[in-house]
Amino acid sequence: MEIENKNLELERPAIYVVATPIGDVNDITLRALKVLAAVDLVICEERKVGSRLLKGYDIRQELIEVNEHNEQNVVTELVLKIITENLAVAMISDAGTPLFADPGNKLIPQAYQSGIRIVPVPGASSIMAALMAAGVTTSSFLYYGFLPANRQSRQVAIRQLPNDTDIILLEAPYRLKQVLADLQKHLGSNRQAVLAWKLTYPQEQIIETDLGSLVQIAENLGKGEFVLILRARKRR
Repeated sequence: MEIENKNLELERPAIYVVATPIGDVNDITLRALKVLAAVDLVICEERKVGSRLLKGYDIRQELIEVNEHNEQNVVTELVLKIITENLAVAMISDAGTPLFADPGNKLIPQAYQSGIRIVPVPGASSIMAALMAAGVTTSSFLYYGFLPANRQSRQVAIRQLPNDTDIILLEAPYRLKQVLADLQKHLGSNRQAVLAWKLTYPQEQIIETDLGSLVQIAENLGKGEFVLILRARKRR
């Protein structure tokens, strides 16, 4: 797919925070493609993943990695580069909408404070996709994100979760079984939840049941990205 970008006027200096697909490559907006093709460089989470994504749309751009391993060290230099060279830069994550449990949480605030324009380019989001499929009807929900990786700390955090609202949890694919087991142990087997597994992939599954059943179902699921929605406990 060839993207026409010569007439696209970008703000400078600016960081365009661009949402990319979470699975299905067709879930990218025309605006995102035009921005990615027109910017001076692209900040990505992992170079290999970012390069593969851009090549899939026939986009060739300079890539700079910013992730949990180097963000603390490169932020100041990168902000200075954007300002002094008057650059228009795109930021992408490995998948979906950046800055939700992704690198960039140090870069964006510093860039904003330095006078760099931050421009959102919305699109695919695993969080919103999971909420859509789960049919959440409440007027509010809690985005919790990642529980602590340490199991003891995670169990403490689980016991402190509120009971009166739906809670969105994210986790690494390889930790699904551990997290479900801990949730079942501390919240009970009957607590209702929705597991949105491999969203937008051909293998996508939206499973709404109790935690006890999810623990058993997870035994037969392979490794895959997921969003877990913990349902509010029903009032008696």
